[in-house]
Amino acid sequence: MVLSINPDPNYRDPNYERQLTPEKGSLEEIDLFNAPPPGHSLTDTPGQMPYEKPPEFSDPEKAFAWVASKIQQPEVEDNFLKLMLGGVPIEAIVNTIAFAGFSQGKWTPDISEIIKMPLSMHFIGLAVENNIPATVFNQDPETVSESRQISDEDTIGMMKENRPDMYHDLMAKLQDAEQGSMQTEGGLGMLEEQLPEEVPVPEEGSFLTAEEEI
Repeated sequence: MVLSINPDPNYRDPNYERQLTPEKGSLEEIDLFNAPPPGHSLTDTPGQMPYEKPPEFSDPEKAFAWVASKIQQPEVEDNFLKLMLGGVPIEAIVNTIAFAGFSQGKWTPDISEIIKMPLSMHFIGLAVENNIPATVFNQDPETVSESRQISDEDTIGMMKENRPDMYHDLMAKLQDAEQGSMQTEGGLGMLEEQLPEEVPVPEEGSFLTAEEEI
């Protein structure tokens, strides 16, 4: 097989270039350097964004009352009911409202965290009143707790790498236990093979009947 070499030093194989080009919309297509440099926000004139100004609400109760008054409008409440009916978690709805209020200069970040609980209870009450099986959390707490637990396989793998002496001792004990269980099962199998399948029963009568005849 003869390989042809292009004498042009600037030649690039189009097939190779196609392989290097990431797919549109993929994470590889994102340019990591396409972002403002560190400290860019310090060069802007302060006070231009709404959240850089004093908040409109400094009392969490007043902030929650304002949000509740907006939610209780028929059109707005109907949209939230449709979102909950469609399976959107209440946690996601509340987080969106809290962040939107902060970005619009309605309240500070600490107040946005404080009003999340009463807002969640408000939406849960709406779901109960309208017989909607709403989803409360973005992720199931039990699933999250299980995913955070270290599995036995990972533990054994770390033990094999970091403490090989303990790993070999554990493997030896497990092997001995398996051999012992196999021997026990084998002994029971041999005992079952030696036992007769059926116990013969005398045809004329039992021992008790014979004793009565005597």
